[in-house]
Amino acid sequence: MSGLIRRLIIGGSVVMFVFAWLGVAVVHVSMDSTTAFVVAVTIAALATEALFWILAIIGGWAVFANRQKLWNRFFGQMSR
Repeated sequence: MSGLIRRLIIGGSVVMFVFAWLGVAVVHVSMDSTTAFVVAVTIAALATEALFWILAIIGGWAVFANRQKLWNRFFGQMSR
């Protein structure tokens, strides 16, 4: 894959990820519906998982294999 295509795919994935979680915040603030909130969180969780898989596919197996270590480092926890 060329560098431009990789950047476009990763950029689009990050944009979908950010908008999905912003949508969760908007639904949480603007609505009292638990159902709408659960649907928004589910969509955001799927967008997050899609982002991880896209990064794993483009970044190679090492990103996927070390996902737990990267996640722990991101949140400042000790790695196992």
